[in-house]
Amino acid sequence: MIGYLAGTLTTLAFAPQLLKTLKTKSTKDISLLMLLCSTTGMTLWLYHGLLIKDMALIVANSVSIALASMLLVYKLKKDYWDLNVQ
Repeated sequence: MIGYLAGTLTTLAFAPQLLKTLKTKSTKDISLLMLLCSTTGMTLWLYHGLLIKDMALIVANSVSIALASMLLVYKLKKDYWDLNVQ
């Protein structure tokens, strides 16, 4: 039960930032290094959850990776890829 509660809270932590980013269309105040570290860490936790067959780790990190990856892709697109298009 604690695993599901912890997973829910850590998963929800990315939602407000993603919503704010989509609303303002600005990613300049988001650290690329933080996003890379977080997404990599979540991926490793997901892998660990799969190895030990822990459904709380699997579900929470799958959703967290999806949210963090959306934010990461948006950050890369807005701050790096769009600069090279002009």
